[in-house]
Amino acid sequence: MSAVTDASGPVDQKESSASPEVTILFVGLCLVLGIGSRQLLRGTRVPYTVALLLLGIGLGALEYGTHGGLGKFGASIRVWANINPNLILFVFLPALLFESSFAMEIHQIKRCLVQMVLLAGPGVVISTFFLGTAIHFLFPYDWNWKISLLLGGLLSATDPVAVVGLLKELGASKKLNTIIEGESLMNDGYCCL
Repeated sequence: MSAVTDASGPVDQKESSASPEVTILFVGLCLVLGIGSRQLLRGTRVPYTVALLLLGIGLGALEYGTHGGLGKFGASIRVWANINPNLILFVFLPALLFESSFAMEIHQIKRCLVQMVLLAGPGVVISTFFLGTAIHFLFPYDWNWKISLLLGGLLSATDPVAVVGLLKELGASKKLNTIIEGESLMNDGYCCL
């Protein structure tokens, strides 16, 4: 048993001794900030998802800039910043995909299936190629084609949570919502495979 624990490498004592209160503190802070920004932006034209992105960048920069001087809030941010990626892939992503697909209307999916498949298949491949080419020639990092196309592929897939939330806020048509959400779900499904 000791060979198994020794093989995993050294464990940071601060991260392993994080109490559940510190972990939940970040969730509570995010909920309060999200509800507050939603209420403040209700009468403005600023999209809610953009405000959440800026708040997240601000919290991360504040923690990074103070070098851990935020106390328990900083410890809470560090715990969630170092979350295991497998937890996101196997716990959070399936729940988000299920909720999004369960809320879609089947007759709308049948009407828009051809567009969704075209966007999720050849559309993403074409977008990957064009983005990868632009990255290869425009970025000053001297990346090879594999890395450029990999970044192009990562940037080509759309995020169903942010895009559909923004479309619903802006009052887009049901057909456009279904096409983009279906394409996003197909992309995420391909990524999981």
